[in-house]
Amino acid sequence: MRWPWTRQLERRQVRAALAEPLRARLAHLHRRALGAASGRRLRATPLALARFVAVDLETTGPRMDCDRVIAIGAVAVAERALAHADAFAAVLRQSASSSVDNILVHQIGGQQQLGGVEPAAALLEFLEFRGAAFAVAFRAEFDAEVLGRELELQLGVRVPRRFLDLALLLPALHPGTQNDSLEDWLEHFGLVPIGRHDALADAYTTAQLLLIVLDAAQRLGARSAGDLVDLEAAQRWLGRRR
Repeated sequence: MRWPWTRQLERRQVRAALAEPLRARLAHLHRRALGAASGRRLRATPLALARFVAVDLETTGPRMDCDRVIAIGAVAVAERALAHADAFAAVLRQSASSSVDNILVHQIGGQQQLGGVEPAAALLEFLEFRGAAFAVAFRAEFDAEVLGRELELQLGVRVPRRFLDLALLLPALHPGTQNDSLEDWLEHFGLVPIGRHDALADAYTTAQLLLIVLDAAQRLGARSAGDLVDLEAAQRWLGRRR
């Protein structure tokens, strides 16, 4: 049996084991970007000025309850424009490489996995890159769950998830289609992905879809980032995800 406070104690122990520079950066980040006040400010930001971060993960497998993060790719969309220079990519160092079948999916070889960036440092750098922005993904519950667990294991923190799911927003803003998968939506809008199962390439594709969502949302009257959050929440409550 695990007591309710067990995980809190475990997170505290993880934070205490971090190198002092990482602890200091994490504390600064929490004050600046991860607290409740920054979330309220973000919701109030006009949609035309808001910064979002399209995120994609490559993992050791498809199970959100136990699989680990191998690579993170992220691209910013700020002021309704894709910021090509505002991007992040990292391969997290693994204690053992993933299976051959898994490597064939994401093409991150065993040596590359074993020689990746120290996980705590990579995850902290990603959090600094994201800042207070909403993260955006397609079928975002997987990314949110896996990333959230990795942050607890490596940094000992629980951060606000602030994820928006394009699988909810796209059918809300473009109703009447039979689109279900990411590939369906890309074909619907005539978008050609620059790569698949590469974290940064998939994040770039997600960012392109986000631009379409932002344009449609503003045309329908959305004025702030909070309006987009509320639209996604309404779709989730109605069970209208495709």
